[in-house]
Amino acid sequence: LSWLGEYKKKAAELKVELINKAGGINGVPLELISYDDTSSPEQASKVAQRLISKDNVVAMAGTASVPISGAVASMANRYKIPTIINSGYAVDTAKDPYLFNTSHKTDFAVITAYKYFQKKGITKLALLMPIGPLGELGSTIARKYAADYKITIVGEEKFDVKAPDVTSQLAKIRTMNPQAIFSFTTGEPAALIARNMEQLNLKVPFLVSHGNANPGFLKLVANIKTELLVPSGKVMKPEALSDSDPTKKIIVDFNKAHMDKYKEPANYFSAELADAIALIAEGLKVTGKADPQKLRTAIESIKNFPAMQGVYTFTSTDHHGTRPDDMILLTIKAGKWEVPN
Repeated sequence: LSWLGEYKKKAAELKVELINKAGGINGVPLELISYDDTSSPEQASKVAQRLISKDNVVAMAGTASVPISGAVASMANRYKIPTIINSGYAVDTAKDPYLFNTSHKTDFAVITAYKYFQKKGITKLALLMPIGPLGELGSTIARKYAADYKITIVGEEKFDVKAPDVTSQLAKIRTMNPQAIFSFTTGEPAALIARNMEQLNLKVPFLVSHGNANPGFLKLVANIKTELLVPSGKVMKPEALSDSDPTKKIIVDFNKAHMDKYKEPANYFSAELADAIALIAEGLKVTGKADPQKLRTAIESIKNFPAMQGVYTFTSTDHHGTRPDDMILLTIKAGKWEVPN
């Protein structure tokens, strides 16, 4: 997950720089300390322990996958340090009172796609899920909302993410006559399915995980003709937002600063980490001092706070804070992200 870490580290450094240029927190600059978790839950636990016990941090932010987020969550709750993760990890406030999440819920990604299917008259959906917890999650959520949007799941096939092709599964799916296919996959496995769909001339929309809303995936599928659908945060297509959207100016301004500093636009993962730091900063402005327990309460009390991933309103039972309307759906045309018609 190093490619994700690079995006997030850049965004974190830029966001802290911007906050400090604007006067810091009540005149006190933020200090950012970064460590590499090497995409390992065990290493993530060690890093979190070091941040808490040796660096005496007031808060933590980061992570890029459910297992790593789970490892960091254990440390955050044990040592009572407010932590804002960014992954598909579902925060249960009863057992994770010190954890918040700036990644949109997987439910929101599926709802965003289902709204589009409803608009296009797509009612028959086939699932092609990776074997393991990720595929089980995708399948569960796909089924959870299907009836609400008058969608019938016509069948489900499974595959090993290390498999060289999925043509046999796709051949079975073809016999189901779906109007769209959904696979809760990110990166190369998603690209593999898209390539195999093109080879089999299977011309239906292909919905993938919101984890693909990044420049790396765009390069991976640039020459594939399969119609891809990628749920995303609004940061990936700010020009599609209305001027009345409270997140637009924040996204545009951060994107400009990101281009100036790194010569590349911000993306979905940049937004997750930039928002985490913005929320910590907002909480610190309220507490006026570095008290982790008061900071946790201050973050939980944030209401109607516009940022890049949406307008955050936290409660004692909702530590995600965003809504389905904070997401958009993207497709790829001529090697660029576009909003599908």
